[in-house]
Amino acid sequence: MSVDIYAPCPCGSGKKFKFCCTAIADEMDRISRLIEGNQPRVALQQLEILDQKHPKNAWVGTTRSMLLLDLNEGPAARDLLKQVLEVYPDNELAIVLFAVAMVRTEGHLQAKKAIHRAFQRSAKKVPAMVSDLAASQAAMHAQSGHMMAAREHLALSLRLAPESRRQELFVQLLELDGADEIPYPMRGSHLLPAITGTDEVQKEVRKGQKYAAVGCWSIAADVFSALAKAEPERAEIWHSIGLCRVWDGDEKGGAESLHRAARYYPDLGIAVECETLAQLLDEKITDDVVEEFVYTAEVSSVSRLLTILADKPRIHRIDVPADPESVNPPVAAYVVIDTELEEVDFTQISLEAIPRVIAKMVVYDVNPKTNKPASLMLAGLGTSAVEAAKSVLTAVGGELISWVMDESQPHVVGAMATESQILEHQWYLPATMRLTERRELLSRFWSSVAKEKWPHQSLKALGGKTPEQAVSDPALRTALIAAIYVLDASAQRRERGLGLKVLHARLNIDLLPPLDVTEDAGLGGLSIMQLHRLPLERLTDPQLVTVVNRSMLIRHDETLYDVLKAAVERASCADQFDLHRVFRLLSEIAIASGRREEAFSWIQRGRELPVPEGKSAFQNSWAWDMAELGTRLEDPSDPQLKTLLHRFVTYYGPKVPQIRPHIEQTLAAFGIPSPWESLEIITPAIDVSAGGIWSPGAAEPAQAAGKLWVPGQ
Repeated sequence: MSVDIYAPCPCGSGKKFKFCCTAIADEMDRISRLIEGNQPRVALQQLEILDQKHPKNAWVGTTRSMLLLDLNEGPAARDLLKQVLEVYPDNELAIVLFAVAMVRTEGHLQAKKAIHRAFQRSAKKVPAMVSDLAASQAAMHAQSGHMMAAREHLALSLRLAPESRRQELFVQLLELDGADEIPYPMRGSHLLPAITGTDEVQKEVRKGQKYAAVGCWSIAADVFSALAKAEPERAEIWHSIGLCRVWDGDEKGGAESLHRAARYYPDLGIAVECETLAQLLDEKITDDVVEEFVYTAEVSSVSRLLTILADKPRIHRIDVPADPESVNPPVAAYVVIDTELEEVDFTQISLEAIPRVIAKMVVYDVNPKTNKPASLMLAGLGTSAVEAAKSVLTAVGGELISWVMDESQPHVVGAMATESQILEHQWYLPATMRLTERRELLSRFWSSVAKEKWPHQSLKALGGKTPEQAVSDPALRTALIAAIYVLDASAQRRERGLGLKVLHARLNIDLLPPLDVTEDAGLGGLSIMQLHRLPLERLTDPQLVTVVNRSMLIRHDETLYDVLKAAVERASCADQFDLHRVFRLLSEIAIASGRREEAFSWIQRGRELPVPEGKSAFQNSWAWDMAELGTRLEDPSDPQLKTLLHRFVTYYGPKVPQIRPHIEQTLAAFGIPSPWESLEIITPAIDVSAGGIWSPGAAEPAQAAGKLWVPGQ
């Protein structure tokens, strides 16, 4: 390791190397070569000897600490770094290493003070290490379900990251912003509001914003809280406190502050956004939940149990996906339903009569690694459901099943807010049911939620009133509109947007007013809820392009549909969009909403576009025909399906004979015979042994059965 004698000394003293640690340069160079040669233990021994010759040298101490951390000896590294910092309290490298050691030995909560110190003191000198520390905090918050905190820590990590890591972190940030499992109002950026006031107030505001900018959000929240004592009705201050608390992972404190901000904001749009975030956070931290219980049992013979379960009318097997990394993956998975399918007429059925899944079960064989006996796990939401399913299994399994009887049974693996129960249907539908019929049932279900169930449900956010009752109470206006956004976000997470326009109309409430946007306004920093309020027709071409890109990432169906329609109608910026993708998305939204004919019209418009660069006419035609096939297969009785399949046989088949098994496999999942057989069309033999024939990507086969459920997920 060669060090420029005029460069800053590696010990962190701030002096030039020539005037500081040259006395140990040769020994440190030899130790560096040992480390590079993968001899960390020998390097540690040499560092200990060197420490005795040159005690309390920061370069030696920090190098030893890094090696100890690499060897997973966190407590030793922590204790050593404490000693280094006692002598060199301003050593930036030692500060960030101490934070890392504290996280590993005492956990993130106990390490918070050290982490914040590293964020403040070490970011300029060792930004890459602070970036890694912030990324580890992001991962911790994501694992804990604090997704807004995870995003802000990830954004901090990105700002400090070296060029070699920026792309990876940027992709992770995009994945968070596009994650369907996160309610859309909580995704994306949320900016601290501007706070006006006297010079003294501005001084404190800048102080809080400075702490927030470097990731010390709990400290920033404390600064803003001091301001709130003097001005307890300043909405912007409570807004800032709320965001900083949430970014720090304190979702309860954040919700309380955001509720107060909503109460004091004169701007209805901002008030509703604060209240929406607060209600979503309340839903996560509420104690009013329905718990998910799990029972465990030993199985004396897996093969016999599977045989017995094969013909039981209330127990139905679902697919178990392959998991090559699991030592002992499940051998089977089942659902237990509340009625026998033979008794159900699915052609004329009410929503209330649809069979429902009351529990799910996975079966494991003997674990070859631990010799743990064969077992099963049974789980369901609510005591009555899981107990009923247990009784069903006990009756059919008999002596093959021995339930574990101890104080841990059943144990809780998850929970759902009680108010969210109306959004769950847990249906079990026969695999033979057409997708169009399934969509029709789902449309009826969500329509009943929006028009009947939710408007008459008592909500804590409305002080125990129902939305119908809250309409006439002006004091609940902000909370009621926020509750509409919460419902829409909850439905969107379940892959069914209810539509903000529909929900507002149901209660006869006006939509939030459009944002006033100037031509030179940048839209990249707007929150997702603000994006919903943009006057699309008044946006400039560059602004519309920004909104299209963000909307495609977020995938809020109603807003995305409006934005994409505006894009295809704006000829002046058509060359800035991937119109093929735009028309595909429009068709997907239309089909998901049950508007089949509209979906086909979008597919046809996409088919009429010029062939995109890099694709042949054949490839382009194939892509659009596959899109149409996927849509028409939702209703196998579609009269146009036979015509389309005829094209696959007569046009694609001779050119790409490899497609036949893929198409046949897809059709088989829908109970449709091979068109090569049923249409009685004989294709000429083609010699493909020499290669050179283009082969499109294999179509993903439709899944007729369910998917594996894992307790707690």
